[in-house]
Amino acid sequence: MEDWKLRIALHAGRAGVLILLCGASTIASAQWAWRDEHGRPVYSDQPPPSTVKPTEILRQPELTPPPSDSPDAAAQSSSNLAPTQPAPSRTASTAPRPPTMAEREQDLRKRMKERGEAEKKLADAEANAARKAEDCERARGYMKTLDEGMRLVRTNPDGSQELLDDGQRAAEAQRARDIIQSRCN
Repeated sequence: MEDWKLRIALHAGRAGVLILLCGASTIASAQWAWRDEHGRPVYSDQPPPSTVKPTEILRQPELTPPPSDSPDAAAQSSSNLAPTQPAPSRTASTAPRPPTMAEREQDLRKRMKERGEAEKKLADAEANAARKAEDCERARGYMKTLDEGMRLVRTNPDGSQELLDDGQRAAEAQRARDIIQSRCN
């Protein structure tokens, strides 16, 4: 990251160096970060205006109790005898903190993955149903051919053809009924 700053500074001259250092120190010292109405990030040491939604706040300082000038506070902070309770967070009691950009992106990726899986599952189910309907239609057509008594020829592995006899026709009819029963319901 420092390398690109150096290259820019060399090309921009002394004025560029001054502007670059001022900009970097401003961003580094900013305790607050939020997105304005145009979606651009804004860095400041002051809290955002009340018009900025809590979900648009990108960074805010941790809340610490204000320093006290009383002698009792100084004695208590230097004393290690009694452990002190941390000050309750004002933001935690009033409203939950808005999700960070990383949390939002992770949530978006999770939803996209779930949507993709659901769409894939639906597409697989539709393809399976189409295949099942096609098998059913083919088996019904074959069963109709067998019931009409048409002469059927089977091609053997060696390429020769033979007519189906009654036993072979009955076996083919039973196989077609089994396919119809499993695929057409």
